[in-house]
Amino acid sequence: MIMKKLFTTSGLFALAALLTSNASAAELASLDPAGYIRNWVMLAPIALPEGASTGDLLLREQIKGEASLKPKDGETVKVGSKELTWKNVTTATNFFDFNAVLKSINDQSAGYIVTYIESDQDIPDVTMTVGSNDQARIYFNGVDIYAFTDPRTLELDGDKGRVTLKKGTNVIVFKVLNLQNSWQGAMRLTDKAGGQLKGVKVKLTP
Repeated sequence: MIMKKLFTTSGLFALAALLTSNASAAELASLDPAGYIRNWVMLAPIALPEGASTGDLLLREQIKGEASLKPKDGETVKVGSKELTWKNVTTATNFFDFNAVLKSINDQSAGYIVTYIESDQDIPDVTMTVGSNDQARIYFNGVDIYAFTDPRTLELDGDKGRVTLKKGTNVIVFKVLNLQNSWQGAMRLTDKAGGQLKGVKVKLTP
């Protein structure tokens, strides 16, 4: 079982009312005042096999090459016999709620949210905090940096680690699995002292 796996990077990573979910989100946005990411490209729901362990399924790819995903709004992906479309979503809360965006409850499902962090310089020791309901996996610039394989309720900033933002575009792929009922994810980026990052923007295209 892999739980709370966060690494430092130098190569390794040391609602109610959610919704504005349109493709018309600004090309460049900011982290919210507390550092939470509110702008994502979402793909969901992906049905998971009934009776299978979601913890085990988390560690399998639901989309081939998921670590290197770089989607844009409107792109389509065939998963099994179903075609799904990536969709820009800007949340009104500091967490992402898949069921609120989809306007339905989706048990035994997987979903992806991807964002692009544009930095005007290399920034070491960026604090990344993560919460999810239920299991979650994160790839940062193509590197598998985090997996939490147990069911849980959402706790903002439940897990914490450090990454280095490189100058230019940084890609975050956040996969969240849902066993039943609530299906959520949250991520925050701050400087090493917990303050606002400077020179950082959020994009919804690579």
